[in-house]
Amino acid sequence: MVWYLVFWRNRSTSTVVPAATASQARSRARAKQKRGYGAIVAARRANAQDAGLIRKGTWVRRRRDGTSPQFGSARSKARARRQRSAYRHWL
Repeated sequence: MVWYLVFWRNRSTSTVVPAATASQARSRARAKQKRGYGAIVAARRANAQDAGLIRKGTWVRRRRDGTSPQFGSARSKARARRQRSAYRHWL
């Protein structure tokens, strides 16, 4: 059983689910789907960095294009933090 990140059309964050396959991850995420999330657009297996965060219980932020604001230079993390703050009311 590995971790999958399931991305929604109307959400900026993904849903993390344990599953054996991508199709199982989609069906498990559908069970957690809430109104306004929209359709599932992708189910990606969590990489080693994300799996480490999940095991620690940290909220995983991964963009649909595969980049993450949690890893990288201090400058890129600060820029991502400012961007999140600007859109906080919308999330």
